[in-house]
Amino acid sequence: MIELKNVTKYFKTDGQKKYILKNVTLTIPSGVNLGIVGRNGAGKSTLLRMLGGIDFPTVGTITSPNSFSWPMGLAGGFQGSMTGRQNVKFVCRIYGKREEELQEVIEHVREFAEIGDYFDMPIKLYSSGMKSRLSFGLSLAFDFDYLIIDETLSVGDENFKKKAKDALMKKIERSNVLLVSHSMADLRKICDAGILIDDGKIFYYEEIDDAINAYHNINIAKTKKNGVASSAIYCSDGKCFDNINDAASFYKIRPMSIIQALNENNGSNVYLKKVFWRDGQNKLPFQNWENVVAMETLISSDGVIFENALEAAFFYMERFPKKNIGKMHVAEVMQHENGFSKTLNVKFYYLSEYQ
Repeated sequence: MIELKNVTKYFKTDGQKKYILKNVTLTIPSGVNLGIVGRNGAGKSTLLRMLGGIDFPTVGTITSPNSFSWPMGLAGGFQGSMTGRQNVKFVCRIYGKREEELQEVIEHVREFAEIGDYFDMPIKLYSSGMKSRLSFGLSLAFDFDYLIIDETLSVGDENFKKKAKDALMKKIERSNVLLVSHSMADLRKICDAGILIDDGKIFYYEEIDDAINAYHNINIAKTKKNGVASSAIYCSDGKCFDNINDAASFYKIRPMSIIQALNENNGSNVYLKKVFWRDGQNKLPFQNWENVVAMETLISSDGVIFENALEAAFFYMERFPKKNIGKMHVAEVMQHENGFSKTLNVKFYYLSEYQ
């Protein structure tokens, strides 16, 4: 449980008070993975730090019997003239690790961070990525009631990102999470409940989808008020997304699939069997793809529709030049019963059969 009592937080800029919270009282129940949403500058990160006891209210109190991590991936607390190994030892001693535990943590962080000989060199010689790797590995070496995550779900190159995210997801199975993220897909995947912070006020929602939808509604209203076109995308299953990329990420398809639905098929996505529409447009009834040529028009397992196999091949050749696929690749794949390309990890269907 985390309890806020009459909490006010502000910063002074140019002699003016910039309020993050104004006299907020709220109880966040135990056992909840909490997502924090709000517009840029609303104070999400400041609220996150206060909930975790890293920052403090100007007025009021925030109390909890739980333990909190430092923000995942944050490297600002390292001492630059000390080595990576020495910094890890220092943190272990702060948290009361016994000697045998200390050695286990050091070895875990050394292996996980994958920074080689730099582990025994001063931190001031590290790149920002190396510092983040060290901090991320160190964060995972401790058990906390709550993990504090401010955007950073993983760090490093693609291989390390997968390793880090997999390790983090395992950690989340044993801890609760306080997460700030612009990725609605990550929030939905990880969080149960949500907090919307807006104009110095906090709104708590027992369902993360309700928090996300409330955030979208505020975002849309303010962009319209400022004369800016909204990029929000609505779906017939009741979900709302900031933009096409967020929607595509959530449904695990390519953005092109949703663009095709919006621009070419009255919003109907035949792969998902859902209808999408832009903010300000009306929802239309679902319809199948028009002008289908039997045994020629294709649909891929990432949702994109192609007039023929050659068009599909050129699409993937452009996006994955390192795959070195030929222009006949998709045509050859379609000659096999399953229509699956191991090279692209994509399955192709004739759209006339898929419908």
